[in-house]
Amino acid sequence: MTAALYRSDLGPGAFREAHDVLAEPGIHVGEAPLVCRWPRDLAPKGFVVFCHGLGSNGGAYAALSGYWAAHGYLVIHPTFADDIRIVARNEPELGLDPESDLSEWMTVPHARARMHAILHSPERWTGRLAVVGAVMDRLPQIVEATCGAAESPMRGAIAGHSFGAYTAQLLAGAEIDLPDEPARRFADPRFEAAVLLSAQGRDQQGLRDGSWDGLRGPMLNVTGTLDQGAKGGDWHWKCEPYELAPAGEKYLAVLEGGDHYLGGFAERHRQVPAQREAVEQITLAFLDAQLRNSQAARGWLGSIDARVGECRLLFKRK
Repeated sequence: MTAALYRSDLGPGAFREAHDVLAEPGIHVGEAPLVCRWPRDLAPKGFVVFCHGLGSNGGAYAALSGYWAAHGYLVIHPTFADDIRIVARNEPELGLDPESDLSEWMTVPHARARMHAILHSPERWTGRLAVVGAVMDRLPQIVEATCGAAESPMRGAIAGHSFGAYTAQLLAGAEIDLPDEPARRFADPRFEAAVLLSAQGRDQQGLRDGSWDGLRGPMLNVTGTLDQGAKGGDWHWKCEPYELAPAGEKYLAVLEGGDHYLGGFAERHRQVPAQREAVEQITLAFLDAQLRNSQAARGWLGSIDARVGECRLLFKRK
């Protein structure tokens, strides 16, 4: 049992946000200008590129992103081509109004089928990787457009939820099979660590035995006992990135009763404040440990047993 909640030495403080970073024609990356959040009163101590889930967009995950920004991080959110609004605009035959609220697209059978096909399309996987690569290529401009020059070179993490966790684990070094190609790895050494929220295991999107053998950097894998994959895999399947990766700064958190949205990333999700707080605490401590080399954060992660605050969980480290 954890005796106390994690307290960073930075914040919580005020933070700024912008939804129009690199908005000029010809220079923005992804399908829309970047959404960024960063601390208002101090230079950021690290950066996180956050990859949204299938059908979502860079404007989502504001609460978790804001929490990280309030504790010293520049958080960068690209928008990928599987944003449901962009799919609706590009594929009018679906009969979806891109200007309407499409957040419940999963309840529309033909939209769900199309998005499921997108999820399993290799060109969509690699398209996301290209967007993140472009973000990293433009990191100096992004920093200048948001928080200004950092006090020193910043270490960075790749993070994501669901389809975004798939993107993140590829950039962290997971190997996949692509149709008619040799197995490939897409590791980007510009990232020092990875945060996987509701990630994927074997036998989906090219992942299989051996996919995680080369994932040697720090990784945090978070899921819940009610979480499920697109093909029905349960929470044990969601733990495979941790279980099958080599030891070394690897952490796994399984929230008791946690579903795919891990306490609620948006108001429309099932809201469980204790779970949401646990996700904030664990992810921030992991970022502080890996990007700021905080021994206090590393020690706190080492103290977790069966609970963070009021949230019961399974926690493992190796």
